[in-house]
Amino acid sequence: MNMNNEPYPVFRHKKALQPCGDDSLVLGVEQAVYNVNLPALMSFRRTSESICFVCEGKEYYFHASQVRNLDVVMREQKKKNITVTLILLNSPFLFGSMQEKKLLDICIHPDFSWEDPGAFISAFPYYTEGRSYYRAFVEFLAERYAGTNPDLSCVRGMIVSNEINSQYVWGNAGEKTPEEYVQEYEKILRLTAEAARKYFRNMRVYVSLDHLFNISLDSTLPLRYYQGRRVLELLNEYAKREGDFDWSVAYHCYPENLYYPDFYNDRSADFYFSTPRITFKNIEMLPAFLHQDRFLFHGKPRHIILSEQGFHAEEDGFIEDQGAAAYALAYKKIEALPDIDMFMCHSYTDNEKEFGLHLGIRRAGKDGKPGKPRKIYYCMKAMGTEEEIFWVSWARDFIGNTLFDRLLSPVIHKEDRADESQEFGTGKTDITEGNG
Repeated sequence: MNMNNEPYPVFRHKKALQPCGDDSLVLGVEQAVYNVNLPALMSFRRTSESICFVCEGKEYYFHASQVRNLDVVMREQKKKNITVTLILLNSPFLFGSMQEKKLLDICIHPDFSWEDPGAFISAFPYYTEGRSYYRAFVEFLAERYAGTNPDLSCVRGMIVSNEINSQYVWGNAGEKTPEEYVQEYEKILRLTAEAARKYFRNMRVYVSLDHLFNISLDSTLPLRYYQGRRVLELLNEYAKREGDFDWSVAYHCYPENLYYPDFYNDRSADFYFSTPRITFKNIEMLPAFLHQDRFLFHGKPRHIILSEQGFHAEEDGFIEDQGAAAYALAYKKIEALPDIDMFMCHSYTDNEKEFGLHLGIRRAGKDGKPGKPRKIYYCMKAMGTEEEIFWVSWARDFIGNTLFDRLLSPVIHKEDRADESQEFGTGKTDITEGNG
């Protein structure tokens, strides 16, 4: 086994997008995020077409056709010098799952809510045979796409599952207390770090959270939906109990309401640790929260990536303008936060399966190809170039000089708010769509 000892890359800027062909060069993108689903890649049985991989002395089988498809994507990113962070998923039905029953019986969490159509993705199991399959999955991806292969080695991070504070939808392990859920998740996250770092010493592993910080998606269902803050506190507690390790945070700081891109008007995002949500408006609160001594790892703060968020657009010029102005302000806020390494714009083109949201920087073309660029496309392209000054000035005028400047350099409070009399409700009516 050849260990890749390269340092984690340093980027000129923080722009990120899904793999998007030559547009990545046009837009100046240096980072990408990509979904990989275990039941789409692995198989229980060996065939003449299988790729065999040995992990801890046992053979595991991968679909050669699916691996070749993944190779094409990773080879293209490598050629363009784009660093990839993988999202590791375990969906029995979606994301290209082969729906192989014997594999699903092993790899899907034993408490997965099969009967619930809203349970899109399963948690990864730790206490069953599925753990060994998951380890093989991680090691295979790390060896092939993060190791020393000069044509394919571009993966430098792994996000484990999706939005686990809303686990019943995006990382389902049935009904569990947050303590029960995070205790198992911490073990899976630790396993991921150990397995991946056999091949790339500086692999970053991330816990995935949506924008609900001190509220949950539905407070009446506390065994299904948790507060993001509580998840971070429990993860940190359990990690330190077992011997702390280097874990990072993949956050989704969508606007308060995903259908309205004007995050600068969000009412449930304030500048205290007790904030109901962390959106672009108060994104400064996440690194501030993680800068507390109890969260530091060897005296240094946890890394943060913003791995999934975007701005909805309607077919009218005003809301499209809102999205472009929001991107410019968000970019400048994030640029000033050294703990945040990535600002992913989700997504490249509109996805018809995302609950009517139009999050693409391009419209979806009728022929399956990328359609017409939206204004946000040109704004994104300009960031980090000489054209940036024009777009920032335009966004400042559009949003309003006073509000823009105040949010660019907000006053933050590293404490809970003393007066919590004003409530903004739960996140029950929000849509917190996952990647893909």
